[in-house]
Amino acid sequence: MRTIICPRCGEWMDEMHPDFPRCVYCGEELKRCGLCRAFPGNGKPCQRAKGNPVVYESTNFNCPFFSPKFVVRNYPFSLPVHTRWQMAASLMFTLSVLIVAFLSRPVPSRILVSASAPSLAFVGDSLEVKMLVKASTDQPLRLRLDRRLLADFQLIGINPLPIQFKQLGQFYEFVLPVSSNLQPISVKLKCTRAGEYAMGATIMTAPQNQVRWQTKIKVVKQTEPPKPPKGLAILAMSMWR
Repeated sequence: MRTIICPRCGEWMDEMHPDFPRCVYCGEELKRCGLCRAFPGNGKPCQRAKGNPVVYESTNFNCPFFSPKFVVRNYPFSLPVHTRWQMAASLMFTLSVLIVAFLSRPVPSRILVSASAPSLAFVGDSLEVKMLVKASTDQPLRLRLDRRLLADFQLIGINPLPIQFKQLGQFYEFVLPVSSNLQPISVKLKCTRAGEYAMGATIMTAPQNQVRWQTKIKVVKQTEPPKPPKGLAILAMSMWR
């Protein structure tokens, strides 16, 4: 099946259309001799048609050897211009609705306002992680700590005091009460061994509203300052006297 372009209006028509060879948009005769590739010129015999008749541009023999000049062979099916415009308008409207729906969806509010932790600590000392969380008083907060973190540090306490505790895979989850919209949370840990650690915590108010905070901390052994030799200390005291 061939798709022919009308030279007058530019619309596409295929040979299987019931109105072919007349263009349904402008009425142009699409199989006249002037639109054939073998057209020899006005008043000349056609070498392709049976009997080699003399033809003109407006001649229409409905020739079976008609070969159109304006043909689109790569498109087995085509749509009229107004249909294509309607499809483009429908597509643009659908895209605009999707964009508006995406931009107007509710965005969870920011939970973690601030968080701080020391970057250096000594073995045997305690450190404190402080967080300020934006929460609602009608639902509790959930604080998740990595099990690996509590394997490297000893948990001293959490403020406010958790009302529930449970183990979830690689996490320990603490359910904390909320007393104000800006709820401070502090986690006290004791350093047990030297090394560099990735410290992290997950804060949740709902499954869809959570935030992950992470930092690095270095724990080193505390070295005592060198003591002066006893002999030099006695000599210095005697000279001072």
